[in-house]
Amino acid sequence: SSIVNLNDKDSAKETYHIEIDAEDVVYQPGDSIGILPVNGKDAVNEIITLLNAKASDIVFYKDEEINLFDVLHTKLNIAYLPERIVRKYATLTNQQIPDTKISLNDLLKIYPLPDSVSVDEIVKILEPLTPRLYSVSSSPAAHDSVHITVSKNSFRLNDNIKYGLCSNYLSGFATGQELEFYVHPNNSFRLPEEDKDVTMIGPGTCIAPFRSFLFERDAAGAEAKNWLFFGDQHFTSDFLYQTEIQNFLETGVLTKFNGAFSRDQQEKIYVQHKMEQNGKELVEWIDNGAHIYICGAKEPMSYDVEKVLLQILSKEKNIDETQAASYFEELKNTGRVVKD
Repeated sequence: SSIVNLNDKDSAKETYHIEIDAEDVVYQPGDSIGILPVNGKDAVNEIITLLNAKASDIVFYKDEEINLFDVLHTKLNIAYLPERIVRKYATLTNQQIPDTKISLNDLLKIYPLPDSVSVDEIVKILEPLTPRLYSVSSSPAAHDSVHITVSKNSFRLNDNIKYGLCSNYLSGFATGQELEFYVHPNNSFRLPEEDKDVTMIGPGTCIAPFRSFLFERDAAGAEAKNWLFFGDQHFTSDFLYQTEIQNFLETGVLTKFNGAFSRDQQEKIYVQHKMEQNGKELVEWIDNGAHIYICGAKEPMSYDVEKVLLQILSKEKNIDETQAASYFEELKNTGRVVKD
């Protein structure tokens, strides 16, 4: 595998383009790959110390014998325990613990394990690590390797900066390192026939499936038009895949491009504002049979984009909100508006 940071050095973000070399991987544009993260070794070793245990201690996990280090490193979620697990820990250790999301490390530090509770009992209440899904950003027709676009996710928890488990794990990868993954098909997020126009709307790493779409349409020589709405913070440091997008515009694979860079001016400008400015043409595309793809977080991005689409339809078609809503539903039901 190889890895490169797509953001410029003065960006507030870290977004990684990762290429995974793998034989005989069958996927389609729109699919995701599932990756099972592993927990950091430092965190695992700290837990083992807090449990007064040894890395080589054998525990039972799913009726199998496994050493404590391996089970904590590769099998169990220890990073952000959900409240239901914290409650189980409170019952098991007979302690009063408020409902909170907390790492196992902090839980053991603040509410130490009494001698009466065994390590096996702790292992038993923990839940397995779950795979994280990343939209594929390559096209099987254009690329030999599988590409993903990963934003290193950071957030504040009790005044500390924490990182998303899987994005942190992937961002620390070195070229040549091995990775286990599986293909997660997404049959509801597929390109239409080659003669159908496509409108793609997505900020940040949501450009991933659309990069896949554009390379696929280019490789297929599809004649239909393609329009991309992309948004991020700054044009100079956060315009992901800028060179490729400019090339697609020059070769005509990309018919239209609208970029919304929210922090480059006093008022915040997002993709939905760019859609409003192009409302008349958007409705013309829709009337001509274009398919619309929306990729992004449900709240608020996807919600805002839908709201604006309804307003545009109502205004440009001169119909009321109810009629616009039923027209929009019809587009969804016929598979012409799809969300990821």
